[in-house]
Amino acid sequence: MLARYGGEEFACLLPETGLGQAMRKAEELGNAVQELGIPHASSGAAPIVTISRGVAALVPSTELQARELVRIADEMLYEAKRKGRNRTVSGPLDLPGPVTPTPSS
Repeated sequence: MLARYGGEEFACLLPETGLGQAMRKAEELGNAVQELGIPHASSGAAPIVTISRGVAALVPSTELQARELVRIADEMLYEAKRKGRNRTVSGPLDLPGPVTPTPSS
């Protein structure tokens, strides 16, 4: 399911999908947008429209709630933007405290 989540953000929910699969899907989505070649002259990041992707995966439990999934994915999205945009970054959900991002290769 793909839905607008905020002004310029979208959420893509992938039930029964692990972090690796979600990372691959995020890369596919990024490539698909880039292949459209939509001009974006006012962008400092690229001459065409691209997307930054923050990815998180969650196995439902009583300890981890859905809002944690959204929080981590949002943190990873902003980390992708800080690192130069047009990239995918993920982070673990099973660690308390600050999240250490895992960039795509």
